[in-house]
Amino acid sequence: MNYTKAIFICLITYWAMPAFGQQNFFNVPSSDITPKHAIFGQQQLNLAASSIQSSTTMCYGLGHDFEVGVNLIGVNYDFKNQLTTNTTTQPYSPMYAFNAQKKITWNEHIAMGIGGQLGTNQALMGGSYLYANAIYKDEKTGTKLVGGLYRTSDGYFGPETRNFSDHAALKKLGMQVGIEKNLWHERLVFQADFISGRHTLGELVLGGAYYVSKHMVLSAGYQIPTFHSKSIDAIVVEFTWVP
Repeated sequence: MNYTKAIFICLITYWAMPAFGQQNFFNVPSSDITPKHAIFGQQQLNLAASSIQSSTTMCYGLGHDFEVGVNLIGVNYDFKNQLTTNTTTQPYSPMYAFNAQKKITWNEHIAMGIGGQLGTNQALMGGSYLYANAIYKDEKTGTKLVGGLYRTSDGYFGPETRNFSDHAALKKLGMQVGIEKNLWHERLVFQADFISGRHTLGELVLGGAYYVSKHMVLSAGYQIPTFHSKSIDAIVVEFTWVP
């Protein structure tokens, strides 16, 4: 199956099924919404000892605190085997996904973000990632806290539990947390996020972001596996275009 056909079928899948999406701290959705008719772009690189993984996100603002977009997730370059794909075992990579997100504002400080991703690989093996986040934001102190629950298919995160239990009814439901704190003149920001589970994204990332300009942001952090997960130690670098 060639890439063109896979993307075409993914387009049809998008119109036939609900999809959701996000912008990220590093891995956890930040629940920021792209302004109406604007475009947001983010390129993430995970630099490990023996490999590099690339993930790309593009979002378009539709207005009314709603956005949609596309993702290319998990493009893996192994230093020994060069570009590698995983089309038959979970989690699949790379994945071609559509995303969308809706933000519901309750008051000056509290809001909620609901979203996720729906995608497929070139062998048309699909996957999904859905979440709901509570958001607290204080403009005076430059502090933002995000926390919520997520649910993913095995095609996205693999068969391992998303939490600390192997109970069949609970293993696909996990927790995610993100924090952001302004450190210097709204240009240097501390960031950290955590995703629970023993899968390949069960990790804590600690780092920060620097606003090179009004629209360009450079972020970097260190990825730490947690709770015997299948994640690996890596340096995370992100290049972000903010509309």
